[in-house]
Amino acid sequence: MAQEESDAEDEKSSRIRHAWEGGLTLGGQLSNEAFVYKSGMHVQYTAYRVFSSRVMYGLGVGFEQFDQERFIPIFASFQGLLKKKDNSPFLTAQLGYAIGINRNYPQYEGYHFRGGILFSPGIGYKFSIGDRFAALAGIHYKHQFAKQAYETAGSHTYRTTLNYDLIAFRAGILF
Repeated sequence: MAQEESDAEDEKSSRIRHAWEGGLTLGGQLSNEAFVYKSGMHVQYTAYRVFSSRVMYGLGVGFEQFDQERFIPIFASFQGLLKKKDNSPFLTAQLGYAIGINRNYPQYEGYHFRGGILFSPGIGYKFSIGDRFAALAGIHYKHQFAKQAYETAGSHTYRTTLNYDLIAFRAGILF
């Protein structure tokens, strides 16, 4: 009987779970000169490998849109339940790189906008819906690096590093 329980736990821990999440992002862009308020929407998909009844690691991709900037993040993700129950708070973290697109200056020759490294720790709650599904809700801090460069009339190149400090509210489904 102990062997059957062990086999069931091994089968459960080797599963792949999928999460679709979306929500609202609030915060701002910090550059050398100023802080600019930003708000936007985001959506992301993550494929998780279940390592135990409380820990999952995965890879994901997303899309985030502000008024002028767009980011396509590709990331590694961690999620750990704080309790060994079906309904439980969890900690999460993401680390990756986001491709950056800025549609503010497409007419300027020599203007370049690039994304950069991102990290996003968060906390949330998992609400189980039967054996196969769960609703997720959370709040996350996100730091996104980006760079912009453009050439001036005198053939000088102006470069600046941008830092986006954001709070993301997410809701989703895990299956």
